[in-house]
Amino acid sequence: MAEKLSSEGYVLHTRNYRETSLMVEVLTEKNGREGLIARGARSRGGAAGKRLQPFRCLYLDWQRRGELGTLKAVEELGTHRFSASIFGIGLYLNELIMRLLPRHQESMEIYRAYTAALRSFAAGLPVEPVLRSFELRLLDGLGYALPLEREIDTGQILEPNAYYRFFPDQGPRLLSDDGQDGIRGAALMAISREDWSEAETLSAAKVVLRRALEAQLGTYRLRTRRLLGGLARYRRMTQNDNDQSN
Repeated sequence: MAEKLSSEGYVLHTRNYRETSLMVEVLTEKNGREGLIARGARSRGGAAGKRLQPFRCLYLDWQRRGELGTLKAVEELGTHRFSASIFGIGLYLNELIMRLLPRHQESMEIYRAYTAALRSFAAGLPVEPVLRSFELRLLDGLGYALPLEREIDTGQILEPNAYYRFFPDQGPRLLSDDGQDGIRGAALMAISREDWSEAETLSAAKVVLRRALEAQLGTYRLRTRRLLGGLARYRRMTQNDNDQSN
């Protein structure tokens, strides 16, 4: 028997399904990630297809029978507007959720983290702190909260000026050498508080969170991360060419 469901949500990904329909992956407030068939969404009269776009807040009605559901109605509640470069970062958030959050696993924490990130991007807030906070909250919502405040061998609170190596499945381990390739305790503790006021903390967070996410992704490489990396390299090359010509 089909289960009737409804919730606020966002489109994470769409792909063509049969001749006129779409397979839509959505993140919903009440039900987590759902896979929905939007029948006729690609036909000329398919109004739903125009609404099923990323970063639009939608109200969705669907019926679930087994793994997939059938979309019955969709209403647009609002949209988040940002630049093309931020659009790519938004797609990175979508891909992370697609790869790490199983279908039908409710997670209000992840939904709130996602909506908070979109609002922050739309408001023009600095990108990197928003991105690091989202990654941290995503891991927490998945049940992989990072142990960042105590040394794994002794259980002691981190020393702010000591250096540590971070292990995703365990936490920080004190380094006995001069701290080469290590992370200061102060930066690790700031990450746990989401205190992004220091450049050192943001730099450390990028390393820590990438390791933690890669531990969950396994061998899968995010397509959006490769795309964003290529765009960043292109911007640096363009800037260097402009500097040399001036």
